[in-house]
Amino acid sequence: MHGDTPEVTRFTAIGEEPYDALIDPSGRYYIAGLFGEDGLTLLDLWHPEQGVKRILPNYGHGEERLQVYKMPHLEGWALADDAAWLPAVGRHEVLVADADDWSLIDRIPVHGQPVFVMTRPDERQVWVNFAHPDNDVVQVIDTERREIVASLEPGEAVLHMEFTPRGEQVWISARDSDRVVVYDTRTLEEVARLPAESPSGIFFTDRAHRIGL
Repeated sequence: MHGDTPEVTRFTAIGEEPYDALIDPSGRYYIAGLFGEDGLTLLDLWHPEQGVKRILPNYGHGEERLQVYKMPHLEGWALADDAAWLPAVGRHEVLVADADDWSLIDRIPVHGQPVFVMTRPDERQVWVNFAHPDNDVVQVIDTERREIVASLEPGEAVLHMEFTPRGEQVWISARDSDRVVVYDTRTLEEVARLPAESPSGIFFTDRAHRIGL
């Protein structure tokens, strides 16, 4: 940008069928998911002149991809314990990448095809919901051990999760059960059940003060 005149910069050949993207919490990295191939594309916003870089290429090489019922949302990705936690397209896995060099360091088997992979604000847990037909379950991963510590059943067609600003609770919408269920993230116990007609997205106002949504 020069002065007050904005400029459009186009990056081509970034990969097959980009479908969703995110900006990391620092505001430095822009990452696009690819539906047409395994892997993602990264752009360093501090140095856009370096162009795009492929990360996690061929993470499922040689494996048959499952039918995709709902695209994962990178907007809900997680950064925790110096690692990025991302949904694997067409697989029952959460990918864990080194946040320094973006190399793959772990693949965690989960209940279904992940949609949102979200970190508790203190980074101690990652919460995962799933696409149809496995969308009645939410799983909780311990980020230190990289193990599933709970499988919860808030209701049918879980669509969205949102943590309170300090992370002591998570609110979960279960559309086909017409309710929003609130869990204590320390005890993993249900603390409230709110009736709502076909609830979907849950967005708290603290989002206005965060980068990377």
